[in-house]
Amino acid sequence: MITQELRNCQILLIDDEQSELDAYSMLLQSMGIKKVITLQDSRKTLQTLDSLYSPIIFLDLNMPYLSGQEVLQQLKQAHPQVPVIIITANSEIETAVECLRMGAHDYLVKPIDLKMFSSALRNALEINILRHEVMSLKGISFGRDDQRHPAFQGIITQNPAMLSIFHYIESVAESGMPVLILGETGSGKELLAKAIHDISNVSGKYVTVDVSGLDDTLFSDTLFGHTKGAYTGAGTVRSGLLEQAHNGTIFLDEIGDLSEVSQVKLLRLLQEKTYYPLGSDHPKTSTARIITAANKDLTVLAGQQGEFRMDLYYRLSTHLIRIPPLRDRREDIPLIVAYLAQKAGQKMGKEAGDISDEALQMLMRHPFWGNVRELKTYVDDAVARSQSGRIEKDLIAERLQREMEPQKRNREVASLTDLFGTFPTLEELTEKAVQEAMEVAEHNQSQAARLLGISRQAVNKRISKLKS
Repeated sequence: MITQELRNCQILLIDDEQSELDAYSMLLQSMGIKKVITLQDSRKTLQTLDSLYSPIIFLDLNMPYLSGQEVLQQLKQAHPQVPVIIITANSEIETAVECLRMGAHDYLVKPIDLKMFSSALRNALEINILRHEVMSLKGISFGRDDQRHPAFQGIITQNPAMLSIFHYIESVAESGMPVLILGETGSGKELLAKAIHDISNVSGKYVTVDVSGLDDTLFSDTLFGHTKGAYTGAGTVRSGLLEQAHNGTIFLDEIGDLSEVSQVKLLRLLQEKTYYPLGSDHPKTSTARIITAANKDLTVLAGQQGEFRMDLYYRLSTHLIRIPPLRDRREDIPLIVAYLAQKAGQKMGKEAGDISDEALQMLMRHPFWGNVRELKTYVDDAVARSQSGRIEKDLIAERLQREMEPQKRNREVASLTDLFGTFPTLEELTEKAVQEAMEVAEHNQSQAARLLGISRQAVNKRISKLKS
């Protein structure tokens, strides 16, 4: 039986004989495998591999330019995670043992038995899947950065927690089960939802719906559609977005804002895979995968506040992803700034250079409650106003000041004397700053240190002094 994972895996065949490549290609395609890449020139192996994602390699030993053993040695140095299956007419035990010692996954001798070929391929695929799952659980990057799945190219990160999310997505993308993505506004929930769709290799469309602000009738009409005459003004039949997402993915954003009645309808859809268009007595079957997202903690809404159905939460969160906010992965800020500045420069038709250390430090200390979306606003504004193409400190400082002005106007600004009862000493100001920074950073000393512009050790010393 050919599994979905086997159909979707990438196979790289390396052999200097075109007839051999054609034969193995036909064999693999007859097994239902769609992604077969062939290569006659063994010198181009590493270059070809750079354009593939986690393939399985079938490698001949006797080739001009670079022998199979030399290619195997290169592969195990550059891509040790990639399974390599040797196919050769050489039946010498010593050669087979040497190849296995060098890291080959399996060794097949021509003429190849179909059962042995299929068994070797399945075993290599299982090893690939297990490696992904183990690396995902450990939160370790799988291979080099340039080996990330192309679906993640628009998400700029080197944060271990984010990389772990990538690996988790790779493991569950093809399950077809519901996915719930939790994260603050602007943290990239829709980017991850689209990545799941792209990796899942489904044939249907990716359809998005922002359900915030939709009342029960509009929610039902948007998702399920309606029949002619279902309500006043329904002059024609309308197919809902679920039908448009047939054999694809429907992404429901801000699911935490759903009314109780709409929650019941969504729960029924998840349980029965059927729905009723407005005005119809005949159910339709949904084949769309459901991915949802929320900027609220649904466990709190379901438990303490009772605003969200707990049974619906468990249905939606078969696969659960929590995106860390940007302030918890500040090491990504320089990378994201460089990426956004380049994109902004291209869009505006102007040269976008680098960012000064002072400007970058200001951004590194900013809490970014709006996450990457907020950062993009500042970078776009700075690139547009920059005369030299370089983002200087004053461009960032001016924008941050404008952000703070409405907040200042909307509250009475207390003087230092009002705050402390008397004019404070420098020591009192320092203690207050440390306390405020710890609150903003949610008691994370490393984040508080960045906000204050001092070392973590200095923050720890100040906190210890406050406690003494």
